[in-house]
Amino acid sequence: MTGSDLITAILLAGILIAVVVYLLYWLYRRSSKDVAFVRTGLGGEKVVISGGALVLPIIHDVTDVGMNTLRLEARRGANKALITKNRMRVNVTAEFYVRVKPDAASVSLAAQSLGTFR
Repeated sequence: MTGSDLITAILLAGILIAVVVYLLYWLYRRSSKDVAFVRTGLGGEKVVISGGALVLPIIHDVTDVGMNTLRLEARRGANKALITKNRMRVNVTAEFYVRVKPDAASVSLAAQSLGTFR
């Protein structure tokens, strides 16, 4: 093996390593403290709460799940006000605070029922 063959082999190996590192950077998806995700597709369902997973765009589907507390407000007023037993109209406002429990079963259930978070 001559010197030019050795240099060519080292350059090709360097290019190959750079391409592999770029592909892994592009395909690896990390979760954050605010957003977990559920990866479905080849290999079944994988819930990622902290950490990351390889996501192949054609083979896998990703559903984001928000981990922050959400405020849901329900209002009944005007024409839709509540009517009491003594026939008085009452305007009611109720606030609910909900969040997803940070375990795999809860995140999976939230991904199924809530859909995508974006």
